[in-house]
Amino acid sequence: MNKRIFTIIIALLSFAGMYADNGSNSPYSRYGVGMLSNQSLGINRQMGGLGYGLRSHSYVNILNPASFSQADTLTMLFEAGFSLQNVNFKEGGKRINASNASFDYVAIQFRVCKNLGMSAGFLPYSTVGYSFSNTSADGKNEAALNSYAGSGGIYQPYIGLGWQPFKWMSAGVMASYLYGDITHEASTDFANSVDCSKSYNVSIKSYKVDFGVQFSKIFKNKHEVVLGATYSLGHDLNAKAKITTAGPDSTVTRNVSEGFKLPHTYGIGFVYGYNSKWKVGVDYTLQQWSTSSFFGMERGIDRSKISVGAEYAPNVLSKNIFKMMSYRAGFYYAQPYTEIQHAGSFKKGCEEYGVSAGISLPFLNNNNRSSHATLHLSGQFVHMKPNASGMITENYFRINLGITFNESWFMKLKVR
Repeated sequence: MNKRIFTIIIALLSFAGMYADNGSNSPYSRYGVGMLSNQSLGINRQMGGLGYGLRSHSYVNILNPASFSQADTLTMLFEAGFSLQNVNFKEGGKRINASNASFDYVAIQFRVCKNLGMSAGFLPYSTVGYSFSNTSADGKNEAALNSYAGSGGIYQPYIGLGWQPFKWMSAGVMASYLYGDITHEASTDFANSVDCSKSYNVSIKSYKVDFGVQFSKIFKNKHEVVLGATYSLGHDLNAKAKITTAGPDSTVTRNVSEGFKLPHTYGIGFVYGYNSKWKVGVDYTLQQWSTSSFFGMERGIDRSKISVGAEYAPNVLSKNIFKMMSYRAGFYYAQPYTEIQHAGSFKKGCEEYGVSAGISLPFLNNNNRSSHATLHLSGQFVHMKPNASGMITENYFRINLGITFNESWFMKLKVR
């Protein structure tokens, strides 16, 4: 039965991945390197992106590679997920809705040897996807149609190790390969004269390295506190970027050699747990984008993010379906990471507010309860608030669906 469920779910996720886009249809993805992925999996998304202090042998947490040390000795975790979303765009008195879907991530985790766990997987780092237009008039009152479109993104396959040298401490490292192409196109079509256009292209092939530590302490057998911290190395992405301008008489291409940089990123957070049922935690993240610029036109600014989340897990081994489920909720606030040109000056991009809630439902194998699947389902509402008048306000409603398979691949069978 587990093998059948596994085959069906993987087929559904693969089908969704083939026919889904990259998950972005926001005009704000035209700035910087696009809309940043939240770098989290199913459990984290239910809890507002919380993760620096989370550690468990029953799910994968890539927000802190030190958590990989919790990989179970006998089982291997496989996790995959995708999302469905509807977004409402509002500008002045005008509103429009759009829907899309995206294949979000795939990850595995297993024990290498005593106190050493490994994880590997694939997820997006950023996404770009938009298409919109408006009309304007030049000094001669000639009507013009301005069109803007963009596509692409940066993708991130990774591999990581988590080591637990002491019962109270774990450390980890995660190495990722960043690659992708981003294209922006802007064109102006005049009614009575020659059209013109401009395109922006960047190709990225680089790396990303994340380090993490976790310190845990148990008090009176019921209270546990886990403190987590992470650091991501900032460096030049060595991007190949160019701007091509096509006019009535010529086409000019200009190379952009500087500006695209990966930010130094610092994260710290803690999780308090009680009686193996309750958990609550807070994370803070700082990304130093202020040394970056994009195509020599947009400036990066430092970005802060705060996440708060909670979990209630009554009894996963219970036969009561409501006690089997784990319940989670959280919210976050994130600042923009770019300043954009608006009305002749630079303005900060959109501030982001998000709230989420979800459940995790295990499907246990009665013959082998250590081998099972868990469905992660969550709903998320995100509000994108612009910092300048006349800009677009975005509201997202997103459904996140993930599945974790906990399989007893390393269990030794005893023959009698």
